[in-house]
Amino acid sequence: MKTLIDVHKEGKYFVATDLLSNVADQGLSEKEALENLTRGLEEHYRLIIELTPPGHTLKCLKIEVENNVRGSPAFIH
Repeated sequence: MKTLIDVHKEGKYFVATDLLSNVADQGLSEKEALENLTRGLEEHYRLIIELTPPGHTLKCLKIEVENNVRGSPAFIH
């Protein structure tokens, strides 16, 4: 799954926020913040799946925004 992540520094911590789910986490380095966010997102989606009411269907929708994001001056790959 690809998603859009905002990473910025707040004091001594790096904060990584998934812009689609608003799940956020932090770390002492950008790498640590992203690793923590990855675990948080995995748990977030696991809970969504577990709590889906009977009779409801979950589907994945693939959309292409990467080309638009890559053109942004804020994008760092």
